[in-house]
Amino acid sequence: MEITYPKVVEEDPIDYEMTCPGQSFTNEQVEEVMQKWRDRRSRLMAEFTELYNNILRQGDGIVSYPPKPLKVLPETTYSCVERRYCYHCEYITSDTSTTISTLGFRRPQQMMQVFSLRLSSYNFKSYPISIYGIIAIHDDLEPLRNYVFDCSRDDPVMIHQDYSSALPLCSPCRGIYVLDHALLEVDLWVKKDGDGLNDEKLLSLYAEINVGLSFDMKFIGRIQSDRCMLDMDYTLLSEGVEAVIQVLTILDSPHHVRFSAFSRCFDNRIVLFEGKCVKKGEIFTHVVTVTAKEKLDIILELENVHLVWSFQDGAAEALSSPNDYSILDQFNVRVFFAPKNGECRQSRYHAWKERCRTKGGT
Repeated sequence: MEITYPKVVEEDPIDYEMTCPGQSFTNEQVEEVMQKWRDRRSRLMAEFTELYNNILRQGDGIVSYPPKPLKVLPETTYSCVERRYCYHCEYITSDTSTTISTLGFRRPQQMMQVFSLRLSSYNFKSYPISIYGIIAIHDDLEPLRNYVFDCSRDDPVMIHQDYSSALPLCSPCRGIYVLDHALLEVDLWVKKDGDGLNDEKLLSLYAEINVGLSFDMKFIGRIQSDRCMLDMDYTLLSEGVEAVIQVLTILDSPHHVRFSAFSRCFDNRIVLFEGKCVKKGEIFTHVVTVTAKEKLDIILELENVHLVWSFQDGAAEALSSPNDYSILDQFNVRVFFAPKNGECRQSRYHAWKERCRTKGGT
């Protein structure tokens, strides 16, 4: 479903600060970069196609297909060195700001939901290793960072083995809107002793997520480097709505608490919060995307007890809540579906983008 914008735009279109790092390359360098990029992309796709076809030829009901290589973009392109409208311009990669959380639509739109991030690392002499950095999505609504993973150097993730390890998802600040494609930004580092000068770059790149006609399906996209593989489980929904989940702690809880969310359009539960000794008055908010009019379950795991709140897009109140009042006295769970503006109003970013295209060419 295509978003159509009205003619009216916000006054005083914003001027985003934008510089293209690819402009510093020479013509000879960009030719070399592009040739290596084409060769690597062709090899990865050929390997994937062969593996995929082998699975199909087996014909024994196997439904687990290999991860598909995501389109990792070259660090520079011909458009960069010719100062035309390149992907650095389109996604404003030089701006590390977070996208505005209040952007969004009330009506169903084409949207994306990330379920998990798994990192397989190798070429390390010893474990555990500490990983920190960011993974963010730049979408078409406003292509600034919308984080799905964000761990600082002071609070890294420990990787204990060389097999696949899940990276903890963080809540995006708003729903992820995709019309044709989106940009995945990855910047992961290995923490070393000291003040950070000896830290090792693990993965730093941009990858494009193409939409096409692949809606209401689940995907595994893979980024492969010489040092690691990053797998992302995600789905693209043709009629998605943003759901803002809020949990308020009414009483102190000294126990281990785990909240997760599940909907029929999900591949698995999404962990919203997990921790011990939750204090009175604490509140956490998590944004997910669900299919319009679909149910959304919020599951609480507390001391081997599983309790469920059920909500549905379009319903004014919860469809059902736990009947254990000792739990209801501890937590207040709410879900707001499509809480943003009621009309498809064009953002200031689109006016700026059109000026860039007109000035720099396409």
